[in-house]
Amino acid sequence: MFDETQIFLIFDGQTVNFNNLFNGGIRIADVGPSSPEPVYEYEEFSGSNGKRLSNLTYTGFPFVMKFRLTTPHLYDWRMVLSEMRTLLYRDKPYYIVYSREPGRRFKVLPQPWEIDRIMMQKGIFHFVFDVFDGHSESVSNTLTEFDLESEWQFSQGLLAEDYTYSHDTSRFSILNAGDFAVDPREHDLKIRIEGESDSNVTIFNRTTGQRFIYYPSLSTRSGDWIELDGVYPKKNGVNCGIDTNHGLITLAIGVNQIEIQNVSRVKSTWDFRFLYK
Repeated sequence: MFDETQIFLIFDGQTVNFNNLFNGGIRIADVGPSSPEPVYEYEEFSGSNGKRLSNLTYTGFPFVMKFRLTTPHLYDWRMVLSEMRTLLYRDKPYYIVYSREPGRRFKVLPQPWEIDRIMMQKGIFHFVFDVFDGHSESVSNTLTEFDLESEWQFSQGLLAEDYTYSHDTSRFSILNAGDFAVDPREHDLKIRIEGESDSNVTIFNRTTGQRFIYYPSLSTRSGDWIELDGVYPKKNGVNCGIDTNHGLITLAIGVNQIEIQNVSRVKSTWDFRFLYK
């Protein structure tokens, strides 16, 4: 028997199985994202044929959910509609995960629903959600064990060779297996450094040419650590941007060659999610 697609809603870290709500009266008919929506910008040159692509970005795209709802009585129907409005129409975005792509989640905002009434207490719902970021992301972050039996799946860009996001060497590779670069100005990225340094702790991404420098000394034996939390550098959890070069580290698509300079007994962790079209 073909298993019905399961839909999960994630609100503030709490996961709700949508199929099990409303006394089990929901039957999923169709669910999933529409295609990416690229935005092309061109330049035209006098005397040249055609035009040249100058920029490519991706705007938001729809995530569609179609299901049948059945209630025992008309009174229950009205009550369920009220509960569904409260559940799905919230003041801030939330995430949808569905069982056909269990390793990806979609940040969404709902559009107005449409209902095709079949009977007084039965109808077909058509929901369209706006994936306004223009991408989905991995459910798990890179510090989670890579296991296809958990929250990872095939087609997520994972490679057969070993890869890790915790290192105790000064030179290593970080794989960004997504379809987009990870930019701390827009996406979650936490880099933590421990070790011993007299000065000028440097994170150098040879692939992008970017450097982050922390100028004062660092001693993990004294309890010190540095973290790049998005665009905010912190020492022992306290903002320390004044002691840095204000550099950013982004992760290009694919393999990034990383060097950590001027630190002995170094340890680092790289915590982020892969982003997908």
